[in-house]
Amino acid sequence: MQTTDLEIQKDIINLLEKFDKILYGFAYVGDIAACKYKNSPYAITIGLPISPTIVDDIVSGPNQAYYNEYLSVNDRLDLITEQLKNAIVKKGHLAYAIASSKRTDFVNIKGDFPHKAAAVRGGLGWIGKSSLLITRQYGPRVRISTVLTDIPFQTDSFPAKNYCGKCKKCVDVCPAGAIVGNVWSEELSREKLIDVKKCDLWKIDNYSQFHGHVCGICVAVCPHGNKKAK
Repeated sequence: MQTTDLEIQKDIINLLEKFDKILYGFAYVGDIAACKYKNSPYAITIGLPISPTIVDDIVSGPNQAYYNEYLSVNDRLDLITEQLKNAIVKKGHLAYAIASSKRTDFVNIKGDFPHKAAAVRGGLGWIGKSSLLITRQYGPRVRISTVLTDIPFQTDSFPAKNYCGKCKKCVDVCPAGAIVGNVWSEELSREKLIDVKKCDLWKIDNYSQFHGHVCGICVAVCPHGNKKAK
């Protein structure tokens, strides 16, 4: 008997529920995926939290513990997405595992796929003024990755309300002065939120010991998911 798309979606949920503290959502992304993924217009976004204790120790910049945690969570996500991709392929469907943090466009500082846009559509949270995904459970203290597939999922999640309001903590604390301070909407270009080149150059110039990959100050200062701010 052929497995239905809904049954496959339930199998995927059962697989993901085995992982501790995992976030996930399903979304249609055919209008925002790159041409090479047009045959797989549905996304499964997967999120894992970063250790709050490690994030709390960030004051004026990243430290070795945060960098190690950043890499560790990314690696775990990539293992989960690879496992999920393989499970979908075994069901006879297309699937692509998109790495959680892999820059493919070095000029425009972008990856293969907009993980955060898919996460918002899948109901995981909203995009803050910092241009980070903000989840209700963990705030911006998460890393995310995506599996793209041709399975027409039920995608009845509604985008979460934006709770940034008038808060400008991330804007005020950014050492690069890269965060503009606008409220995100899907129509808003990334450049209206953050000067990514200014952010990138600051990390390269000031945090070279971490290969210019991390900063974390805007993550640490965000009140959402920050138990110290409650």
